[in-house]
Amino acid sequence: MTSTFWFFGVTTGGSAMQRIYPLWMEELGIDSALSGVDFPLDAPPGDYRAAVQRVKDDPDSVGGLVTSHKLNVLSAASDLFDGLDESAQLLREVSCLHKRDDRLLGAALDDRTSSLALQALTPQGFWDRGGELLLLGAGGASIATTLGLHHAAAAGQPVPSRIRVTARSGHRLEELEAVHRRIDFSIPVLPIVTADAEETDSVVAGLPPASMVVNATGMGKDRPGSPTTEEVEYPVDSIAWDMNYRGERPFLRQAERRAAERRVTVVDGWDYFVYSWTHVVSVVHDLEIDPATFERLSRIARSVLG
Repeated sequence: MTSTFWFFGVTTGGSAMQRIYPLWMEELGIDSALSGVDFPLDAPPGDYRAAVQRVKDDPDSVGGLVTSHKLNVLSAASDLFDGLDESAQLLREVSCLHKRDDRLLGAALDDRTSSLALQALTPQGFWDRGGELLLLGAGGASIATTLGLHHAAAAGQPVPSRIRVTARSGHRLEELEAVHRRIDFSIPVLPIVTADAEETDSVVAGLPPASMVVNATGMGKDRPGSPTTEEVEYPVDSIAWDMNYRGERPFLRQAERRAAERRVTVVDGWDYFVYSWTHVVSVVHDLEIDPATFERLSRIARSVLG
C-alpha cells in the first residue's frame, strides 16, 4: 500500500518537491506519494485542524512537512498531537508530523537542520578566529539557528564569539530574547533594531574579520529586495549565507560583488533546503540518512532543478 506524505504549504503544486520526492522514494526503496495542502498565510484555525485530523485518522498517512504555517498548525491543533518533541514545545511550532504506533507526534526540526547546514558551510577552525555571527531577521529561522548553536555549545563544539541579530521590530527581538532566557543561552547576543538597509550595512561593516552574515529574512524569495544595499562592505575573510535556495536573491549578488576584494565566501541555501527535507523524510519514514545517501539525494534534487 502506498503511504501518503503530506506537505503543508502555500503553493505546494508548484514546488519542485512534487518532482523530487518520487525520485527520492525510488532511491530509498519506499512506496510513498507526496500530497500537498495549500493554505493562505494565517488561514482559519479550523482549516489547520482539519488537515492535522486527516493525517491523524488516515492509516495510510505517515506524516508530513510543514513550511510557512508551523506556528499556526500547532496553535490550532495542539490537542490533536499525542506528543511533541522538546524543540516543538520550546518554539511553539511544528515542522514535522510523524506517527509511531498509531500516535501522532509533532517535531520542530529547524534547529537541527540549520545546525547541519551551518556545520557544512563553516570551515574547520573558522570560529576559533573570534568572528561573530550576524543574523539578519529575528523570525523563526534565526531562533532555530540560535537554538542549534545552543546545543552545539553544550556539546563543546566551536561557536561564534558573539551573535548579533537585527530586526525592523523590537517585538521580534524580544521574542527571541525570551526563548534565550528559557534555555539559559550561553552565547552573548546583541539585539539591534535597524530601520532600513543602510543601517543594516553599518552593522555588517562593524563586524570583526572572519564573521558570518546570514540572510534569514526571507527577502529575495518570499518578499522582494534584500536586507542590505549594493554598497554593503563585508569584513575580510567572512562568509555570506543566504538561507534562500531560490528566487531573485539580491543579497547573494551584493555579497558576490565584494567577494574578491574582501575574501568573502558566498553560500546559498541549497544544503539548508535539502537538509530540511531529508531530515523530515528520515523522521517520518523512520530511517537513517547517512552522508553518502544525503549526497545522492542532493544530486537527484539538483538534476530536477537543473
